[in-house]
Amino acid sequence: MKTDQDILDRALSKQTEFDKTAQITLVGHSLFDMWSDMEQGTPNIAGKTVANLGLSGTSTRQYLDLIVKGNLIKQLGEDVFIFLGVNDIVKEPDYSPKQVLGWINEIVSAFKTLAPTSRYYLLEATPVNNIATTDNPAILALNQYLEAHCPSDIRYVKTWNTFANEEGKLDLNLCHDGLHFTQQGYDVLEQILLKQLGA
Repeated sequence: MKTDQDILDRALSKQTEFDKTAQITLVGHSLFDMWSDMEQGTPNIAGKTVANLGLSGTSTRQYLDLIVKGNLIKQLGEDVFIFLGVNDIVKEPDYSPKQVLGWINEIVSAFKTLAPTSRYYLLEATPVNNIATTDNPAILALNQYLEAHCPSDIRYVKTWNTFANEEGKLDLNLCHDGLHFTQQGYDVLEQILLKQLGA
């Protein structure tokens, strides 16, 4: 379980990404962060430059308190993709879907003071496949709440069905451990983002 210090240390190790001027900003947990570990790294998307501010292991609350309120983000792209929430299920004592959405709204409110004309997207949490920490019913409950209550100024992006197999679990062809994506999984994620960008 990543502590606040672990999250801060990871952010500091990615200072060049935080300092980068890019057209797209990725804000989230390991599923964004580990894209940069792939052989090709985080790609440009739809020909646009990308700053990958994903932090492995972060909860929404940690991202808000440590990164956003800590003023570690100085600039944002015109398209900002947010991929947060699933880690809160196991990490945050105050967890509820409503609380996660409250934290996401706080993040976006802070971002809008930095980048009032940017477009904001919230990615639906993707399924897992037989991992020890959480299971799909809790993730589905989070997604259903977020989709039903997502504010109109944040575009809710469906991901679940694209990543799920016929049993409703994460397709093992797209991951290496029941949770984290392979390059094939990231190719699928890129297509989802491309669709949102109209590419």
